[in-house]
Amino acid sequence: MAVAVRGEARAIEDLAPAYLRFPTQAAPALVIEIERVAGFDRVQGPEYPAFQRRVDAAGRLRVERFDAEGEIETGDLPLAARFRVGPSANSLEACVRIAASVALARHGALILHASAVEHAGRALVFTGESGAGKSTISAMLDRAPARKIGDELLVLRRDATVGAWSAYVPPYLGPAGIAHGAQAPLDSVHLLVQAPHHARTLVGTAAALRELLRHVLVYVAEPRTADHVLALAADLTREVPCYRLEFRKDPGVARVLGIAYPGAAPA
Repeated sequence: MAVAVRGEARAIEDLAPAYLRFPTQAAPALVIEIERVAGFDRVQGPEYPAFQRRVDAAGRLRVERFDAEGEIETGDLPLAARFRVGPSANSLEACVRIAASVALARHGALILHASAVEHAGRALVFTGESGAGKSTISAMLDRAPARKIGDELLVLRRDATVGAWSAYVPPYLGPAGIAHGAQAPLDSVHLLVQAPHHARTLVGTAAALRELLRHVLVYVAEPRTADHVLALAADLTREVPCYRLEFRKDPGVARVLGIAYPGAAPA
């Protein structure tokens, strides 16, 4: 999905290191107008608070917190969004993520709090609550024949023409070494549980849907966005294997995932 972020040079320069490496000639499905406001801290809040949200009389999604405020159209693509943001680069990116989450749901895609490794040309995705081990497991598996491709955020998109899902690593401000722009066909989704052993159990569609929705990043305040997200998540859990993955913090978990490292003991 093509996104255009517009504003004065100073308004969007914080995004340049990650975002501007992916230019496209495609018509944007989302246009975001940014105004940076010095000292935007009307009521100081916690470091990463949730945005308050509501739908205004014109049907736009309005969001606000101490360091940013804005509105997002909620009709059909292309969408437009406008934000007034304080001086923090993280505040700016939070606004971009919100707008993208609304537009992507209309584009056949979901943003998921997850990590991933690529193995045999396909993506194994790991999701769970904060502290469940998303970063830990992808780091442990990051050696040939597997490689870590994503951490924190992934976009899972369904190609409606062929009914297949792929995982994409979107640009975002974060730690070095993330393979922004990487993509791979989606092999499976793993719901993480730390345990004293390694075990992988296939999860039924209904249970997988309930769990997956807890980790989708989207700001929903009106029925159309909710309908898009629910339909996509239902398709994903019906069409892609979803597993409960119990694991302890050692690379032996690779064996239950079907990853065979050279020299490793057989399962």
